[in-house]
Amino acid sequence: MSDIEEEELIHRHSHDNIESNITEPENTNFPKKIEFEGEVLSIDTNNWRHSKLLKLQIIASFLVFILFGLGEQTVGTIIPELQAYYKINDLYVSLLFFTSVMGYLTMAILNNISHDFLGIRGVSVMGATAMTLAYIILSNKPPFFIFLLCYLMHGIGLGALDASMNAWMGNLVDSNQLLGILHGCFGIGSLITPSLITFLLEKEINPWKWNQYYILLAVCGSSILIFVGYTFRFETPKKYKYLLQSRHKSAKVNDEVELDDLNKDDFEISEENEEEEEEGDGAHSASFSQAIKQPLIWAFASILFIYVGGEASFGIWLVTYLLRIKEMSYKASSYMATTFWLGLTVGRIVLGFVTAHFFKTELTANLVYIVISLLGYILFWVFSFTQLYVVLFTIVFITGVVVGPIFPTTIVSSVNILPAKYQTVGIGFICAFGGAGAAGIPFIIGLLAESSDYGLKAYPIIIIIMFAILLFLWMFIITKFAKVYRRNLI
Repeated sequence: MSDIEEEELIHRHSHDNIESNITEPENTNFPKKIEFEGEVLSIDTNNWRHSKLLKLQIIASFLVFILFGLGEQTVGTIIPELQAYYKINDLYVSLLFFTSVMGYLTMAILNNISHDFLGIRGVSVMGATAMTLAYIILSNKPPFFIFLLCYLMHGIGLGALDASMNAWMGNLVDSNQLLGILHGCFGIGSLITPSLITFLLEKEINPWKWNQYYILLAVCGSSILIFVGYTFRFETPKKYKYLLQSRHKSAKVNDEVELDDLNKDDFEISEENEEEEEEGDGAHSASFSQAIKQPLIWAFASILFIYVGGEASFGIWLVTYLLRIKEMSYKASSYMATTFWLGLTVGRIVLGFVTAHFFKTELTANLVYIVISLLGYILFWVFSFTQLYVVLFTIVFITGVVVGPIFPTTIVSSVNILPAKYQTVGIGFICAFGGAGAAGIPFIIGLLAESSDYGLKAYPIIIIIMFAILLFLWMFIITKFAKVYRRNLI
């Protein structure tokens, strides 16, 4: 039996165990040494319980996402400082978000190429290096044009690490729980940043300047870069190619059954690309041009665009809405926004375990989360007309909790549905498109808010409509894939 056939047999055995809830036996001999194309590969288990190295890799991923949260919320917190130093208006500040998203989208286009030629190790090191270099340059108060380029570099690093970590972790045992914690770590970083920056900049003794916070981010980024480089040192391009080829071959029969069961409708992988897969022997991931031709990838991308756009818009404009329209105090309004983000962080960390152990599939879990989220936004709109602030705080917190796991659960669903060949580039594009929603939808709501108070009054209704569309799209995914959905290892 060849090494590839042996790995295929192990992979199929793991899939068989899904149905009986049996996990990989503890006495499995990992890591395995396999020679592939002239390189000796170290093939580890995908069950974190049985591998110290895998545990370290997971911890490294969590630290990366905490850094994401710390970095992403920095600009929003120091906007007054930036405007005073660079003498710029809101339009120029918005360019920072735009360039970051452009960097993210650029990396989504290049994700398949970067993984094929650099492997997970190279992509992770490249992403962490890009973010760290950006922070180092920003700490030196560069000209504003360079400042924009740094956020383009920051977006490239973020896009590289986000897609790589999501696709990699989505294939591990306990993927629901791990991805929930992973995205919860982003929430932790987001929660820390505003209060930490405020504390550092407003200290009575030796207060910091805004650029000094970037020094702190650079130190964190450098430490994480070293940690990521060490823990992912065996994730070479040849290993990425080998694992992709193994997954492709082991899943090939099942994918053909899925497409046959779907009656070859609009959501199947096109015949042209199937022929290209055969010619390529499944050794490489699909190209970006192949991926964006697939309606299924666009369906998941649209779902995350609406979800992330709605989630970000609600959190970003909540304080302004409560101040201007409901005439709440600034302190109470900011506390309510913090309550939402706290709920979102708790939901991502905790409900991943609920999804894994109390729902039959991620499809059903996400349906429940979307429905309750929609009801939560409706109740927020209704009770915002009252003075029952305790009730309103409770509604906002619970809504944040159920909104939180929708992103990681959608990623897990896409990993389980997409063929292996499309996972890296597909998930990279899906995440990037979602990130575009985080910039685009709040910008549109901002234009409405700028136009008139009536535009801002419509803000809760816009969120409700968006989540109603999200519910419709998810119901469409369920009708297409419920019968053929195969859950990943849990």
